[in-house]
Amino acid sequence: MITKIYPIVGMHCASCKRLIEKMVSKVPGVSAVEVNYAAEQMKVVYDENKVSTQDLIAAVSSAGSYRLITASDSDEIVLADPNQAKKIIDKHKLLSDHQEHASALRQQEYLSLRSRVVLVALLSLPFFILMIYMILAKLGWTNMPMSPWGYLRIDKFNYQIDLFYLGQFLLATPIVFIGGKQFFQSAWSALRVKSANMDSLISLGVAVAWLYSTLVTFFSWLFSDLKVEVFFEAAVFITFFILLGRLFEARAKGQASDAIKALLQLGAKEAIVIRDNKEIKIPVSEVVQGDILIVRPGEKIPVDGEIIFGNSTVDEAMITGESMPVEKNVGDKVIGATINKMGSFKFRAEKVGSDTLLSQIIKMVQEAQSSTPPIQKLADKISAVFVPIVITIAILAFLFWLLLAPRLGLLPPDVSIWQLAVYIAITILIIACPCALGLATPTAVMVGAGKAAKSGILIKDATALEWANQIKKIVFDKTGTLTKGEPTVTDCQILTDKDKKEILSLAYAVEHISEHPLSMAITNYAKQYDLQFDLEVEDFQSLTGLGVSGVVAGKKILLGNEKLLKSQNININAFDNLSKAWKNNGKTLAYMAIDNELVAVFALADVVKNEARDSIVKLHALGITTIMLTGDNEVTARAIAKQLGIDEVIAEVMPQDKAEIIKKIQAETQGKVAMVGDGINDAPALAQADIGIAMGTGTDVAIETGSVVLVKGSLDKVVETIELSRLTFSIIKQNLFWAFGYNIIAIPIAAGLLYPSMKLLLSPIMAAAAMAFSSISVVLNSVRLKSLTSKNKLISNTFFYIFIFTFVVLVFYFSFMLSMEMK
Repeated sequence: MITKIYPIVGMHCASCKRLIEKMVSKVPGVSAVEVNYAAEQMKVVYDENKVSTQDLIAAVSSAGSYRLITASDSDEIVLADPNQAKKIIDKHKLLSDHQEHASALRQQEYLSLRSRVVLVALLSLPFFILMIYMILAKLGWTNMPMSPWGYLRIDKFNYQIDLFYLGQFLLATPIVFIGGKQFFQSAWSALRVKSANMDSLISLGVAVAWLYSTLVTFFSWLFSDLKVEVFFEAAVFITFFILLGRLFEARAKGQASDAIKALLQLGAKEAIVIRDNKEIKIPVSEVVQGDILIVRPGEKIPVDGEIIFGNSTVDEAMITGESMPVEKNVGDKVIGATINKMGSFKFRAEKVGSDTLLSQIIKMVQEAQSSTPPIQKLADKISAVFVPIVITIAILAFLFWLLLAPRLGLLPPDVSIWQLAVYIAITILIIACPCALGLATPTAVMVGAGKAAKSGILIKDATALEWANQIKKIVFDKTGTLTKGEPTVTDCQILTDKDKKEILSLAYAVEHISEHPLSMAITNYAKQYDLQFDLEVEDFQSLTGLGVSGVVAGKKILLGNEKLLKSQNININAFDNLSKAWKNNGKTLAYMAIDNELVAVFALADVVKNEARDSIVKLHALGITTIMLTGDNEVTARAIAKQLGIDEVIAEVMPQDKAEIIKKIQAETQGKVAMVGDGINDAPALAQADIGIAMGTGTDVAIETGSVVLVKGSLDKVVETIELSRLTFSIIKQNLFWAFGYNIIAIPIAAGLLYPSMKLLLSPIMAAAAMAFSSISVVLNSVRLKSLTSKNKLISNTFFYIFIFTFVVLVFYFSFMLSMEMK
């Protein structure tokens, strides 16, 4: 089984998602398919021995839509419709990157839609003027005869046509059937596979309004005893507002997917490579592993690798989220797409193409944006049956107002029953909107995952983003997670009668030869001082489990643990009190003797990360319990926990037991449990936890296992992940509340709920505007997440609620004005 993600161009409603999933899932060998309407992507799991790309093309084609699929393993572009393919490829060069190609096609589709909206708007101007004139006439501000243009009469057949209605018919028909062509095509495509989508509702509503008005225009004798009017203006404005809404929605969705676009644009396009002792400039796609590349000041680093000559400072903000440039020297790793600030250097390419960190980040963000969190499941279930239910409600409402309402005395005597029933049925069909439900979650996930990626937080799937919102306990590995993962000299005490520089020079002489981590720590400590670093060492020995020894300038140097010095009968009582205090704080001691005389003691510890303390405090402020899980001894673990303010300590744990302890914590916790780690031995625990947060500075195994990866391995990113998750899901809840609330309230009002008591009907025109707005508002609310923080959340939410309330008031006001003829 393999998993692939295909961009899809041309989706225009949430029902398209279900239709594509339905057809692709029928392909033998496809085990799972998930379409994300907001991201316009399809994630499919299938057996490559049973399923070919052509099978997927056929499945998408059977949905009847002109949708584009690009193969993610090559530059092959596949289109569901050959004619569409020719049109698009004629207008756009085939781009090397399938995502960029899909983006170009979406831009072309957007421009085409914009042109159609402008054309429909211009053709609709006469109807706009007419609508304003009708409102003024109803208010008594002007006079408007019933048939201002008179009649076309054919006396031989006793037949007449209202020229005013005929004029509207001639203007409205091309707008409805040319401007709204895509509605009818999409609805017919869905009908052919025995399905229904959002366009089924729109095309049905527009068609009913146009057909009813056409009958009134050309066959008025059918309604000779009734007071009826035409709804051509409703058909026109429904078409216009739906198209306008889709235009705004496409633009807003583009803003929601800005993160992927920004990531795709980060990479360098060219690289300078040394081949045959010559510098040549080649496309980045031609760089191979092992190539030697040159990077000069101000240039982007083309691929991932290791510096072999030179040094510089590099701006890694676009990858790690860290604002300060990082110093790079020989042996340091560099990341593709980061920017070289100062010096020039040469580096060896280690990861190229899809293996680079940038490519992996793009892949993770795409997978996260394509996945569906648990909270979306209910909305998807409702969307699946939404269209048939709405059509049923429209039919029942039509029959109720036509047959039952007059008998129940709910109508004034001068109201046209047929006109009222048709009016209400059209309004119901138009106002219902499953798109808002379909967009509520994925648009927020898109923006949230993209915002996280910009901060150096890679969220692998939407479930992790949702569950991070529910974390009650976080379990931290100690070494490399809470601490820097390497020993550092924290204290040094030298006997008062000794020269510190001389002692440190001798210590450096013997320690810099050893590769033991403690020796390297003492070496780095000594380098901070102005010392003599060229002393020669004779008879050097590395004593396993004890320390080192050697002869420097004729002096015998011993540097190691208590056991080493005691084996040479050296008295270490001079530092007894100090040693005990350091040991109680979990520090490791290294004693130094010259010619069998104690001269100094070093305290070493795996020091905590600079941001660790603040991060723990912030987690507590978020109501989260913190736990340290380590294989280190109890004394050291508790000393570090006390320093950081961690709530619980579980020490001296074997690597194989960590997953079981996580399982036990999960059983005791009301909520989700996260594990933060960086090592191979953390991988089972990361997998067991509800959310595994891997430090990007750790092992590949840990990174692969974690559901969240912190690129820079900084603990403050753990806090940022949780805060971002909470903000994202506050937006999702608002979106779902608005989407559900809109349909729950709008459909009954459209069905005439307020008409008997208030004589208020929603206008089909306002229904179209409201339906378009419901989708746009959900997307705009998600885009708001880009600038939303815990500090400005209250103000931002307040402005959004005022915006929604203002629109609702305007809809009711104009509906009241437009529905006055029904009174």
